[in-house]
Amino acid sequence: TVLFSDVRDFTTLSESRSPQEIVSLLNVLLTRMSRVVEANGGVVDKYVGDSIMAIFGAPLSGRDDPVRAVRTALDMAKAMAALNDELRRDGVPPLAIGIGVNTAEVVAGNMGSTTRLNYTVIGDGVNLASRLEGLTRMYGVPILVSESTKSQAPGFLYREIDTARVKGKTKTVTLYQPLGEGGEVDADTRSRLDAFHDALADLRRRDWPSAREGVRALLALAPGERLYSLYLER
Repeated sequence: TVLFSDVRDFTTLSESRSPQEIVSLLNVLLTRMSRVVEANGGVVDKYVGDSIMAIFGAPLSGRDDPVRAVRTALDMAKAMAALNDELRRDGVPPLAIGIGVNTAEVVAGNMGSTTRLNYTVIGDGVNLASRLEGLTRMYGVPILVSESTKSQAPGFLYREIDTARVKGKTKTVTLYQPLGEGGEVDADTRSRLDAFHDALADLRRRDWPSAREGVRALLALAPGERLYSLYLER
């Protein structure tokens, strides 16, 4: 299971800060997120700027790798919220994180040039995890996981987001957002989840009036939610 995380609009923030400030902020951010990965038994594969690639299941695999990856994504979102509370006191605008998770068969090993090798994983499944992270911005959600991850981590409550054809793939992929561990999700969130899934079913049946009514009701409860606005446009 591969996890990609990326801080949204970090480049824009960098333009208004000195290099020293950015390095300090980046070190704090990557330290907090890496601790979450490692606390859940994951391995930080690499950093690319403010992005993190983490793997679960290599070099040692376990049955609960997808579970730990999804839990990591949820914990990273919580850690970012806590970090934002601290940054706000220092005058730093809140940061948003996007996370993509996918479970697939990949190739793991030492890769690189003849003079420099790094242990990593490659394959179509890795690419999909990266694509899912990129799509979080479009849908306005912090986390997206693939159907393969969802099916192997059933203890969480998921919101089905969409069925889409991601860049570089010919087949469509169903996207899900984990909302939390099943027993920890409150009744209000469950109610909105059911209402959204009903509206999604109406949309797929082409019952436009019912779908529109359902999405409008949800948008009235959460006016700033990008996902509801996106479906209302559709």
